[in-house]
Amino acid sequence: MMSKKALLKGIYVLSDAILTPKETIMAQMERVLKSGVSVIQFRDKYASDEEIEPICKALQLLCNQHNALLIIDDRAQLVKKIDADGLHVGKDDMDYAEARALLGNDKIIGVSCYGNIARAQKYESLGADYVAFGSFFPSPTKPNSPVVPLTILKEAKALLKLPICAIGGINNDNISDVARWGIEMYSVISAVYKEDQIEQNIKMLATQIGN
Repeated sequence: MMSKKALLKGIYVLSDAILTPKETIMAQMERVLKSGVSVIQFRDKYASDEEIEPICKALQLLCNQHNALLIIDDRAQLVKKIDADGLHVGKDDMDYAEARALLGNDKIIGVSCYGNIARAQKYESLGADYVAFGSFFPSPTKPNSPVVPLTILKEAKALLKLPICAIGGINNDNISDVARWGIEMYSVISAVYKEDQIEQNIKMLATQIGN
């Protein structure tokens, strides 16, 4: 069986409280997974764990059916409770070491590193499974995120051995500029759900990264 870490590649689709509301998220994510995406992230900064637990359970089942990964943003206890595939943490979230101690070595943990290579090197040495850099472009879903230069990806590729993810405002018009550095994953939100053309949007994005 393919290792779970081998699925950390290609277009990495995130949910969004507004773009994927609870009424439609399952149908939307099924379309995403049927389009060949191998890793999705559930992200909702507002709801309680109790509110989203049924959705995350259903998403994990859906991912199992499609040989894909479910990463949950900043909810380590929920990841453990429902046995989700992994967790993503940022600088204001649970400490990486605490999350790893809670979840064990079998769970995937990704870490946001913004524009900070030293941070990425630190978490690589601690055993993180992937690191994310960005925002690289102004992001509709995170309008206050500082924009970092794309050249950080060149530096990261030279110094790091773990999978690298780019995030922040990536769309069909700029993904080729990101792809030139040969990174493993491209986090996309708005550009996937645009005009409810999920299949076409993913196909266009994937084509540009040679996927």
